[in-house]
Amino acid sequence: MKRKTILAFILLSFVFAGVASAAALWGAYKGSPIVRVKVDGAVYKNAVPAISFNNQTYVPLNVLDKAGVKYAQDKKNQTLELNSNGLNKAVKQLYSVTLTDKDAGIEASTSFYQIEANEDEDWDDILDSFDKLLKVDAATLKVDYYTTPSYEWKGSIAVSKSIYVKYKQGKITDDQLSNAWVVEGKLFRAPLTAKEIAKLQNAVGYVMVYDENGKSLGQGSGFVINENTFLTNYHVAGEASKITVTVDKKTYDLSDWYYFKDEAKDIFAAAISTAFDDKGNATGSSPEHYLDYTTALPEVGDKVYAIGSPNGLENTVSDGIVSSIRTIDGVTYIQHTADTEVGSSGGVLLNEYGEVIGITTFGVSNTTLDFAVPMKYFQSNWDNL
Repeated sequence: MKRKTILAFILLSFVFAGVASAAALWGAYKGSPIVRVKVDGAVYKNAVPAISFNNQTYVPLNVLDKAGVKYAQDKKNQTLELNSNGLNKAVKQLYSVTLTDKDAGIEASTSFYQIEANEDEDWDDILDSFDKLLKVDAATLKVDYYTTPSYEWKGSIAVSKSIYVKYKQGKITDDQLSNAWVVEGKLFRAPLTAKEIAKLQNAVGYVMVYDENGKSLGQGSGFVINENTFLTNYHVAGEASKITVTVDKKTYDLSDWYYFKDEAKDIFAAAISTAFDDKGNATGSSPEHYLDYTTALPEVGDKVYAIGSPNGLENTVSDGIVSSIRTIDGVTYIQHTADTEVGSSGGVLLNEYGEVIGITTFGVSNTTLDFAVPMKYFQSNWDNL
């Protein structure tokens, strides 16, 4: 999800006094005027701090001042123009409240941006987000968690306000509060075991490539994401005339249609199906299994797993850690120690939760120097299709 810079660094404290003066041009919330806001020329009615109510925006100017946000105020028309270049870059969090009519009442939600390495380490700050939401008259409190710097949504955690109030009053225990949470997405997951990671190999394939005369050019690896998208390296399949892929004991022909070829980032992406129409749309069956992925870069020291076909040995699993994040000739690579020999090119690099973090691309034989292209490069190509 792309975000305006203004939404990445404003720290709101939910103090709703002194927002604007006189009667509001855009209506009022609890007697206070509502201000319509522009960010870099675009009007925002729902996504700006602090409260969006009945499709209108309520903005605390004193908090913008504290956050170091520069703005121009048109008191006559009750409008505000924000300048994203004036943000205080030291501020790391955004709290924004959205009020939504629900059957169970009003829900107050806030966006929390990762501060530490993972959600467990951020837990105290997440609870602080819930404390701030207590100021809002709502039946349900919810925090959406985003990673940084990619601003990728990891999931949300919600609880009824009445239960959280009891927790703050010491009337219920930590365990009772934990049982009341409603968690969505991929928050607070336990890492997969090596055996569980190995079971993901049914979404990893063996690639054979040929020239225009049917002569074999070599073999490599690849894997399925997005239900029917197959990824491998450009140097494996990008220049081949014929491409066959075997996934979960079934062979597919990827010769005629592809989504994109990125030689600089060494990525080749194609639809995988048993049949296509004359426009390249997949009309046949696709592999039953596919992998989730994340565009967030891992941390040095994170556990990783590689699955590929080194020397033609299909679905070989190896493990290691992230040893560095390096930039080589302008391209970011994940350096890791999960062994990937010749034939592993195009294979998958997974984090300990089974998410794809990279495409295994090259390594130095008889060393622990192995490299993968991160999935952020796939996503940028995909977004531009």
